[in-house]
Amino acid sequence: MKLPDGNSMRVTFKDYGFFIPTNSQGFPIVLEGVAKVTETDVETLRHYAEDQGKAKQEVEAIIAPKKEITFEATGVLIQEKR
Repeated sequence: MKLPDGNSMRVTFKDYGFFIPTNSQGFPIVLEGVAKVTETDVETLRHYAEDQGKAKQEVEAIIAPKKEITFEATGVLIQEKR
């Protein structure tokens, strides 16, 4: 999810209890949950990169943990486009 400052925030869903449709991009979305600053280890970052279909070289280039804002959603409301 893009933040107003241009950075992005990883959003996960509590207990993987729900997901949002992949075609919801561009719709206004209201999230309920908890945001926090976390540090993601190299192994997990590489896993995410593989899930995104990145090339082996890109995955292997990940050599340091990353501090980022993460958000665990307990609820999501997808609104109509304005």
